[in-house]
Amino acid sequence: MDVGEFREILTAFADRPANVDLSGHSLMVEIRDELIEGRVSQRPDGLWVEENGATQRAEDWVFKRIARLPTLADRILTYVQEEPHFVEPAGKKLDRMEKSPRDMETSIDAVTEPILSLLDERPPEASTGVYLTCDAGEGKTTLIHHLARRQAQRYRNKETSWLLVPIALGGRPFLRFDEVFIGTLVNRLRFPFLYYNALVWLVRKGAIVPALDGFEEMFVESAAGDAVSALGNLVSLLDSRGTILIAARTAYFEYKDLRTQSALFDSFRGQNADFVRVHLSRWDRDRFVEYAKKRSVSDGGKLFTEVAEQLDDTTHPLLTRPVLVKRLIDIASDRSRRDDLVKHIRADGDLYFERFVESIIRREARHKWIDRSGVAAHPLLTELQHSDLLSEIASEMWTSDTTTLSSDVFDYIADVYVEDQHMDAQITRQVHQRIRQHALITTSERENYFQFDHDEFFHYFLGEAIARVVTRGDMPELRRMFRIAQFPEFTIEVATRRLRRNDNAISTIVDTLNSACSSEPYASFVKTNAGSLVVRLIDSSPHDDLVIKRMHLSKNSLRNKQMLGVKFLECNFESTELSGSTIDACVFERCQFEQLDVSRVARVRQSTLRDYNMTSIVRSSDGAAFLDLIRLPRCLGKLILM
Repeated sequence: MDVGEFREILTAFADRPANVDLSGHSLMVEIRDELIEGRVSQRPDGLWVEENGATQRAEDWVFKRIARLPTLADRILTYVQEEPHFVEPAGKKLDRMEKSPRDMETSIDAVTEPILSLLDERPPEASTGVYLTCDAGEGKTTLIHHLARRQAQRYRNKETSWLLVPIALGGRPFLRFDEVFIGTLVNRLRFPFLYYNALVWLVRKGAIVPALDGFEEMFVESAAGDAVSALGNLVSLLDSRGTILIAARTAYFEYKDLRTQSALFDSFRGQNADFVRVHLSRWDRDRFVEYAKKRSVSDGGKLFTEVAEQLDDTTHPLLTRPVLVKRLIDIASDRSRRDDLVKHIRADGDLYFERFVESIIRREARHKWIDRSGVAAHPLLTELQHSDLLSEIASEMWTSDTTTLSSDVFDYIADVYVEDQHMDAQITRQVHQRIRQHALITTSERENYFQFDHDEFFHYFLGEAIARVVTRGDMPELRRMFRIAQFPEFTIEVATRRLRRNDNAISTIVDTLNSACSSEPYASFVKTNAGSLVVRLIDSSPHDDLVIKRMHLSKNSLRNKQMLGVKFLECNFESTELSGSTIDACVFERCQFEQLDVSRVARVRQSTLRDYNMTSIVRSSDGAAFLDLIRLPRCLGKLILM
């Protein structure tokens, strides 16, 4: 470190540039109302700082005295919670180009040390990004917390010179990185000693590695470019130095939209950035048994076999995804409840997640939420009321654009629900006490805030809430929920199944959603969410005189669909394939198609296109699009109107 760089770093930490005085050998800097004085000397091995009779290399002095990294290490160990029953995951590593020129993945039996080694590598004149990928509920966040604590302990033991700082991005897609970074340090880690520019300098110097957890939320929600530019700006600020860890779901890491990918890579232009990928593998039988043993379930192997036999699959998510295994073990600790769960899984293995959630709620309703205030003990709420209450919580989170709610809001939701159910004050008090301790609710990182134990539980009950609102035909509430953002795919699936199971007439549901879309502007999320619901509801069911009006159908909405007798009026279709579909006696009138892909086999019979507008059609095997205003109607007639 030379004097110029030393001055620049101190300026990043100081409240004002004028608070840094570096004249000759003297040093005077004011940082957060603390005046620091010392002497600076240039030696053959670099710049040194003397303060209060102690002399250190300038770099070490900045890290310990100014940045207070030993304090940050203590904060990480205090406020970042370790999973008490942590099981080391396996994975696959795709190394940087010079080490793996053929893009060959290598298997890793235990990922912790290899990831820390990758983060510890510092190629000269290059920023390094380590992508950590897996599917939802397979342990990204748990592993990041484990890595951060492991590294903080090593720092405190003077075994390493850098710290890993978890930065949670999920659910906050439109915040800037500087707000998220400093918010995490101040609010979560109680560490108010860094400005964003100072943090960037520490990342450049390799003293801090930020772990961006949940980057896929930003990547997808801000597909117009916000998240891409945020990551690009961060890499630009690093100036071909430093290391970052980026955790994302596999589906988003392998995002196929070339426009988004090119925007991402364009944002790195002028910077030397090198990326590595570690993909977490799902658990196998050995890890299932290891976790069960740590949870004091001695016959974990037998439990694995019982469930696998009912599902006829040893790789089923219920056995291989940690978030589901955790809940399975919760239930399996009681033999009678285990038998009940296995019976329900056997009855309908395709709806395993729904049956699994029902088993958790059944356990809460029958064995935990018990009113003992009267002569005879009885459940506080029925299983249906449990589901409704959790749906109210999910709905409030969605409309508030957050995944956490304060204790006061939980109390308010409980008050409103209990009042609607005409329950007495004694029940209300008990619901207040127990809702925060529900098996599907957990504490947040923020004090007196609570959240669902995993995003999928949140998305599940959001789907339940949507189905209830649509069934009631509550138009103001429907529009309020539908306008927030595009619903997660899993939420749409849950809502669709619930609407079908409630024996609602699909024509009535479609009429409700048509009414909701009638006065919405072109780009409204109401149109998109209504279209996603409707296209699943009409799949594989014949309908007479069913008209879908003014909805927005998302990408590939016509792929693998079975539709009969449906009329689409003034609808907008994003780029869609027809492969695997059967479309009989359907009418598309005054519809707009972004792109129609007819390259693969589809059965479209006695269907009509009227007064349509189509940007392009794809019919070649290589997927090339063309637009020929003269030939287009004739090509459509030959290809899809049979």
